Amino acid sequence: MPRTPSIAASLAVLVLAALAVGCSSPKRRPVPYEDIRDVHPLGMESWRITGEVGADDPAVQKRMALLLDQMRASGLDQAPITVLAISGGGENGAYGGGLLSGWSELGTRPMFNVVTGVSTGALTAPFAFLGADYDEDIKACYTTLSTSELVTERGLLKGLTGDALADPDGLRALVATHFDEEAFRQMGEEHLKGRRLYVGTTNLDRMEATYWCLSAIAAENIPGGRELALDIIFASASIPGIFPPVMIDVVTPDGREYDEMHVDGGISAQVFTYPAALRLRDSGLFEASSEGSPTVWVIRNAPLVFRHEQVGRKLFEITGRSISGLIRSNGIGDLYRIWMTALRDGFDFQLAWIPFDFDVEPSEPFDPVHMTALFERGRSDMLNGAAWHHYPPPLEAEDVEALRIELSKLSSDSDAP
Repeated sequence: MPRTPSIAASLAVLVLAALAVGCSSPKRRPVPYEDIRDVHPLGMESWRITGEVGADDPAVQKRMALLLDQMRASGLDQAPITVLAISGGGENGAYGGGLLSGWSELGTRPMFNVVTGVSTGALTAPFAFLGADYDEDIKACYTTLSTSELVTERGLLKGLTGDALADPDGLRALVATHFDEEAFRQMGEEHLKGRRLYVGTTNLDRMEATYWCLSAIAAENIPGGRELALDIIFASASIPGIFPPVMIDVVTPDGREYDEMHVDGGISAQVFTYPAALRLRDSGLFEASSEGSPTVWVIRNAPLVFRHEQVGRKLFEITGRSISGLIRSNGIGDLYRIWMTALRDGFDFQLAWIPFDFDVEPSEPFDPVHMTALFERGRSDMLNGAAWHHYPPPLEAEDVEALRIELSKLSSDSDAP
C-alpha cells in the first residue's frame, strides 16, 4: 500500500477542485487597502508584528524599535536569552511533544524567555511556554484521539461551495479543554515576568506573516482574551481549503470595524524566531548579560530527507507528493535563515528534526498509533542525547567554521572607521 499522505499534501489537492466550481463564498468585511496598516484587534496595537517589508522601511524600523523596548523593559537584557521555536508539521507535532517530555525528564529543560509556534507548533507552544507541568497536556492532544474524533467533514459539495472541506471542532474542543482559564491566567503571569509567547499566522489579504504575542493577551486583559488566543492558535493551524479560515475582528483608529482572514502560519514560514531586522548583536541588548551565551532551540516537526516513494500517475498522488516536497524545501530555507541570523547575532544554535529511520506509517491523517510512536521517538531521542544538531544538514563542521570566519571579517570591516 502507498504511504498515507499528510493532511497538507492529500487534502490540499481537493482545494484545486474548488477552483473549478462556481460558488458564492461566505460574506465578510475585508479591510480596505488604505487601512491595512492601521487596523488592529482591540488592545493589540503594540503586541503584534506584521510582515517585514525591509529593514530600511520606516514602518519596519518603528516596529523593531518597539520590540527592543519591550524586551529591555521585560528584563531580557539581564540574563542569556533562550528561544524555543516550534515548527509546523501537522500530526508530526507529536515528535516535538515527545522531545519536550524527555527534556523535562532529564531536568535540563530551560525556562525559555521566548517561545514561538507555527501551525501544529502553535498548538504546542502555549504548553511548552508554561513548562513541564503541561507535558501531559501536550501528550493528550497528540496521542489520544483519531481523525474522526478531531475533524468533522462537511461533505464534498458543501465543502467545494463553502470555505473549507472540514471543521476541526473536535481538535479545538480538545485544545480548549487543556488550555483552560487557569493555563491562560498563568500565561499572563509569565508575560509579566518578562517572558514572551508568539504565534504566527498568515493574513491572506495581505499575503504576509502576522506574529501575535499571545502572552500579552492574557497579561493586558484584552477583551475576550482566551477566545482570541484560541482563534489565533487555530488560525495558525488552519490549512487553507481544508479547515476554514479564522476571521479576526479589527478596528481602525476612528472606530470602523472590519475583519482579517487568517490561515496557516506555515504558508509564510514553517518556523520563526525573531525578525532579522532586529539585529540583536548591534542592539546592545546583551551588554548586561554575563552568564553564558544566548541560545536558539528549533524543533522541526518533519523529516529533512524524504523516503523513496513510487508515485503513481494519478493527480492526487502527483500533486500531494509535490506539495509535500514544496513544504519541505521551504522549511529547510527557514532553518537556514534562522541559523544565519543566530550566527550573525552571537546565538548558539540547536536543531532537532524527525530522523530518517523513523518508519512507522500512518493509516489516517490523525493516526493515534503513529502519533504515539512519534511522541515516544522524540522522548527517546532526547533521553539518549540524539536530538540536537548544531547546524542544518548537509553542512559539516568545517563549513560552519569557515562561515564563522567570514562573518567575523565582515563584522570587523563594518566596525572600522
